[in-house]
Amino acid sequence: MYQRIYSIDYMRIILAAFVVIGHSGMGRETFGVSGLITLNTILRLAVPLFAMTAGFFLLRTRQRNKYWLWTRRMAVLYVVWYLIYFLFMGLWHQGVGQSLRELLLGFRHLWFLEGLVVAAVMMHFMAALGPRVMLWSAILLAGVGVALEYAAVGHLIGIPLEIFRSGPFFIYPFMVMGYLFASKLTQPDSVPWSIPGRPVLIAVMMAGFLLALAENAFFLTTINEYALLEYQIGMFIMAPAIFALVLNVRAPETDLPLGVMASAIYVMHYLFLHFAAQMHVPHPLPAALVAFLVPAALVLLMVRLGRGQRWMAQLF
Repeated sequence: MYQRIYSIDYMRIILAAFVVIGHSGMGRETFGVSGLITLNTILRLAVPLFAMTAGFFLLRTRQRNKYWLWTRRMAVLYVVWYLIYFLFMGLWHQGVGQSLRELLLGFRHLWFLEGLVVAAVMMHFMAALGPRVMLWSAILLAGVGVALEYAAVGHLIGIPLEIFRSGPFFIYPFMVMGYLFASKLTQPDSVPWSIPGRPVLIAVMMAGFLLALAENAFFLTTINEYALLEYQIGMFIMAPAIFALVLNVRAPETDLPLGVMASAIYVMHYLFLHFAAQMHVPHPLPAALVAFLVPAALVLLMVRLGRGQRWMAQLF
């Protein structure tokens, strides 16, 4: 538990690629609407599994009495990167009200950092009530979030995306799952249920995947071709099964800072995609490659040169 888990590091770099592909628009450009149903189901795994990873390691952070230090660091990261994007994207031309709305509700992809902060605060208080209460609170909030999303995407109610794609309704349930996985592995008696074996996990993963596919297909074919779901009921079934399977993978050891590279790709990639759009790059593939490779190479270069460790700690 307290040693580096290489399978999670490899998973994080793959998830970072998922995020870049999704934000680049390469899915719709390359595969069309029919392929987008499958691709949206797969690529949307990134945020749930990132959130589960955060929750998983937050148990160790809590045991080291650094829980609030980590939470404050996420908040600072969010504000710092918002200001960086504000500067480089020239957002000072928009109104103060719009800027405050973006900052408070979550700016573009950086909403995930804000969601982590909100979910961590919630989880701190819920953890004191025990694993059963944590799990039921996660199920309740996930259910409310899905209901709000379905109603909004189905044009039944008019609420902004930031309401259901948020810390309480989206990030918190998955962070709780990761936290409970860590609790079960380090203190088996603290969690009153067991982790299923590999065959059961694979079956659960496939069931969740098929359900998520059906949900995406329904909205994309009955509402319109832009009715993309941020998350589905099937995602809450599929993601924990995948996470449990990844934990049991004996991945090869590496000295590459895959976790830091994944974080750098996540926070920086949108900037490169923005510049590519400004330059009217005709196809999303070159922009996606640059958005993935440049942040990763930057981190690797800083590590190899033995410089910039403090900057990496502050920015990623």
